[in-house]
Amino acid sequence: MADDAVSETTAAARLRLAELGRADDRDIRPAEAALLVAGLGRPHKPVAAYLSYLAELSAEIRAAIGDGGDVERLAGALMEVFGRRHRYRGDDRDDEDVSNTNLMDVIDRRRGVADAVGLVALDAARGAGLAAEGLAFPVRFLLRLEDDCGRRAILDPCAGSAALDPPAMRALLKAGLGLEAELEPAHYAAMGNRDMVVRLQTDTKLRLLRCGRVDLALAVVEATLLLAPGETALWREAGLMHMRLDDHPGAVAALEQFVARTTNAQARARTLALLAEIKGHLT
Repeated sequence: MADDAVSETTAAARLRLAELGRADDRDIRPAEAALLVAGLGRPHKPVAAYLSYLAELSAEIRAAIGDGGDVERLAGALMEVFGRRHRYRGDDRDDEDVSNTNLMDVIDRRRGVADAVGLVALDAARGAGLAAEGLAFPVRFLLRLEDDCGRRAILDPCAGSAALDPPAMRALLKAGLGLEAELEPAHYAAMGNRDMVVRLQTDTKLRLLRCGRVDLALAVVEATLLLAPGETALWREAGLMHMRLDDHPGAVAALEQFVARTTNAQARARTLALLAEIKGHLT
């Protein structure tokens, strides 16, 4: 792909992310947003091709469901297509492997971290017409399906979309947070569409920082801010990363956004002092 085409593709992706950043949460398609972020580093891979694949995955699930049925049938169809035919699996053995959080790579390889695999399962289920939500479960992406009669099932996309009961969820929670952790009502709450993408990109950012790639981590944070400009803490993170990269004008711009948005008086005061120090170096 020529340099001009790469620039146009990247600019179009950023514009689309900014458009989604202004949209209501219900109008955001998490998989599309995550693919747009992933594509910023891979402009030769068209997002449209991945969206087409997701549409095919949804069609397979619709065909497997047939005339419909109760939630067990819906879950079984998702498990058959997503887990058995396409063989999606969780893979978090290397906490520095960024390909496990890049949705394009995850779709290409059919494996990745739970948040990425979960977004694929969620999109496929919703595209098939199912009522599906990602849960605010702290240690793993869990998917909840609901049938027309209000019956629900909670599935683990990283385990072939196997159904989970409360004891299994409790075991996952304790494995991730320690033996004292217990299930809470908040763990069953549905996550917002924007929040699911932010959680995935936060994982990507942390992996890059562990590798010392502040420049790439900053790019992820700034792409996330296009989608979620209301994530106030990310503006401060972006400012501090610009400082580490000796980009003082960039630091000032990001930190001023934080000051304008934060409701934490102490954090605002500390940041204003930091801004005064940075601006002193610029004069």
